[in-house]
Amino acid sequence: MIARLAGFRAAFRRSRRNFAVQLRRIWTAINEPLLDPQRYEIDKYSLTKIFTRYFLRPHWKSLLLLVVLIGIGGARQYVYAGANQYIVDDIIELDLTNPDADPEQQDTPDQAANAAAADPVPAAAVPASALPTGKTVSQKFSLLAEVAVFLIFMECVRLLFEWTAVARGIQITQKSLFRMRQNLHDKLHALPMTYHDHHSPGRLMTHLFSDAQVLSNNFVHLAQQIPPQIVSLITGLCVTFYLDTQLTFLLLLSLPAYGVTYRWIRTRLRHVARNVREREGRLNGMIANRISNFQVVKSFRRETAEAQDFLRAARPIIQGNLSRTVLRSGFQIACATITMTSLTAVLWLGALRVKDGVMSSGQLVNYYYAAATMFGPVAGLTMITSTLHQIRAVATKVVRVLDEPVTLTDPDHPIPPPESACQVRFESVTMRYQEDRPPALSDLSFTLDPGQRLCIMGPSGCGKSTIARLIARLYDPTEGVVSINGVNVRSYKMIDLRRFVGFVTQEPVVFSGTIGDNIRYGSERASMTEVVAAAQYAQIHGFITTLPERYQTLTYERGLTLSGGQKQRVSLARAILYDPKVLVLDDCTSALDADTEAKLIESFDEALLGRTAVIISHRASVALASDLVMMLDAGQQVQFGPPHDLLEVDGPFKRLYEQQSGAAWRPTGPDPSLRT
Repeated sequence: MIARLAGFRAAFRRSRRNFAVQLRRIWTAINEPLLDPQRYEIDKYSLTKIFTRYFLRPHWKSLLLLVVLIGIGGARQYVYAGANQYIVDDIIELDLTNPDADPEQQDTPDQAANAAAADPVPAAAVPASALPTGKTVSQKFSLLAEVAVFLIFMECVRLLFEWTAVARGIQITQKSLFRMRQNLHDKLHALPMTYHDHHSPGRLMTHLFSDAQVLSNNFVHLAQQIPPQIVSLITGLCVTFYLDTQLTFLLLLSLPAYGVTYRWIRTRLRHVARNVREREGRLNGMIANRISNFQVVKSFRRETAEAQDFLRAARPIIQGNLSRTVLRSGFQIACATITMTSLTAVLWLGALRVKDGVMSSGQLVNYYYAAATMFGPVAGLTMITSTLHQIRAVATKVVRVLDEPVTLTDPDHPIPPPESACQVRFESVTMRYQEDRPPALSDLSFTLDPGQRLCIMGPSGCGKSTIARLIARLYDPTEGVVSINGVNVRSYKMIDLRRFVGFVTQEPVVFSGTIGDNIRYGSERASMTEVVAAAQYAQIHGFITTLPERYQTLTYERGLTLSGGQKQRVSLARAILYDPKVLVLDDCTSALDADTEAKLIESFDEALLGRTAVIISHRASVALASDLVMMLDAGQQVQFGPPHDLLEVDGPFKRLYEQQSGAAWRPTGPDPSLRT
């Protein structure tokens, strides 16, 4: 028995310690400063912008109907309060002595009062039959039935109004949510690469799904909550002032207590909510990054470590949500304490006024019910104000994305796109991704004539991919001009420029779907014959024919069923099928074996016929099959010219060739730049 008691005592001490630790953690989370204050420069008009764009303008009629229906329901409680007074004073007749007197001898309350005033006789000396009498039982039941029928009818009307309002609310929520997500989706596609370079996909997906859902749900919820509470508050003030002005003024003295409580909780609740949203965005970014690279996670045996990192990142979110719940619950408890204290005082003072004959029992019941109903909207509106402060941070992030300026814009007077192979020219081009870092390209100039093939080579980070991105106008140069056919690329419409400039990225992109759908991406109207021809040029057709489903074979997420070289060839087939006038290939042969690369180079003569091509590669074999070779180093051009001419002089291209071939250069065959 003693051992059991000792075990209970030890368990109690452990639970008390855990409770104290939990309280300290909650208090720390409540008083934690903002994680990223610069990110949370709140736009005070963000809620107004979101509400106006997605709710008020497109759905103002439905919103007006919803507000009217819900607002009418906000005053129904005071009808019950009036019914209570009527039942107490006119049906129960609590202030009368003999409610069951014969109707033949019954006097009305006013007649009884007048008779008592005219002939004041001690109550003890008056026989029971002479006391003021009320209604008979049958009359009371008749009146009670009328009240019941009225209340049932009113409740049916209220349910009809509520059903209509809920249906309208769901309709508004779904339409506004769809429109907001569509605009976010379109804006994310329209924003330039400079924006996506500084924002993780996980955080952007949070804006697209979570933040839009929070705003849509909260706006409709607030539209259903604010009107009835405002109507209820105004109606309650009118009723209480009508019944007893002095008691109402005493009742209003409790309002400062609500203000003090709200002021203390508001800032802490806002900071906790913003920190939770910030941590959720970071966690989503981390999860998206790890899952998209799960092969690296598995190869380095990081599964357990990643699970621990997830727990470390998720625990503060759980703690923040718990702290937010504690703050909300604490505010509700404080409001309930203020309300009950005020109502107790009202009931006590009202009972004294009934005793003094200033107020009837029914009026006291009506006043107490009205006062209790009126305190609900006071606490509710205070909590709604806190909710508005929390969702303002979410609205600010969404508005920041929607209002982000698109720096790559179409010209006012665009130039028609070219119809044949194009000349590509760089004139003193300098490109900086960040002001505080060295330029990726520095004063670069070259000209590539129509139909020529340029191979760009150099060490990693020398600016090769930057040239490809500038030609496709994924970025605009910091200085200088990139022109096609002598026209600045900024003078073409973006859709036209992307139509005659095809770009294969350094990392092959394969979407979930079939192999045929991936090759046809961007050329949905292409026939199957054209798809097969593009696959043959890209040296991927032979592999596809070995698959049971051939071009209908599923690639799954990120092309998990394909190797790196197969993904590159699918991407190349997609670009060839797109049939651009300028084709930019960013190291699209790095994962190919020597035999496949040789076949691909042979097919280039036919596949790239009539096209201007810019090929980024580390392979000397690709450079030898090109008309021109450019060697870059630290963003500057160090060699430029036909490959055979560059091999005749000592330089980086000759050293690269000898390093890859294992032998000194010896001229064999004609210069590919002389082909016709």
